[in-house]
Amino acid sequence: MTRLSLLVPPRAPSDELLDGDVDPAEAVASLGDIERIHRFFGGRRTLRRHLVPLLLAAPPPAPVVLDLGAGSGHVGRALSREMARHGRGLVTLDLDRKLLHARLSAKGRSLAADALRLPFTDRSVDVVASTLFLHHLDAHGVATLLRESARVARVAVAAFDLVRHRAPLAAHALLSSFAYRSPVTRHDGRASVLQAWTKAELRDIVAGALPGARVAAVGPFVQGLVWTRR
Repeated sequence: MTRLSLLVPPRAPSDELLDGDVDPAEAVASLGDIERIHRFFGGRRTLRRHLVPLLLAAPPPAPVVLDLGAGSGHVGRALSREMARHGRGLVTLDLDRKLLHARLSAKGRSLAADALRLPFTDRSVDVVASTLFLHHLDAHGVATLLRESARVARVAVAAFDLVRHRAPLAAHALLSSFAYRSPVTRHDGRASVLQAWTKAELRDIVAGALPGARVAAVGPFVQGLVWTRR
């Protein structure tokens, strides 16, 4: 059980605007906000430190990464650049439930599908990854996602997400005043923090769904989950 305090509000699941029928132009603007925040506030450093080593451990020549809830596909593009610095290629598959989002990814490398019922055979990709995605799901959904991810992964599963706390709520309020271009981001950012999992809550889910997975802090109020196949 999570010990709630004044600094950790109760979890408040809600519908984020970007997951609904938002105007396409607003969706594109909000996805652009997400990419900029990822680029300027340590997201790429997190990928470089925690995800690239898993991809480098995959057999050559070019590992395959499946990015769940990929949005515009910016994580796959960043990973491709990082792998190129190591002299390795990378095949990225961007999966998102929203067709509009999938269309923003590289042609032929994206698909609109349900992450809880992955349209892939067992051990058919090297690494299954997600960023800022777990908070969209309830506990049963997270457990299902992790089991499905492990089923199709040959090497590893990795997920990175926010931690529920009042500090990232305050940071989001500050960024809303100058950094976001879309009102969708202003709404969804707060909703994301309030429905994020604490490390203790995520560890409880992982214990039953994906034994052996590690949950740890990977940045200020950002947590990472990593499972490697033995």
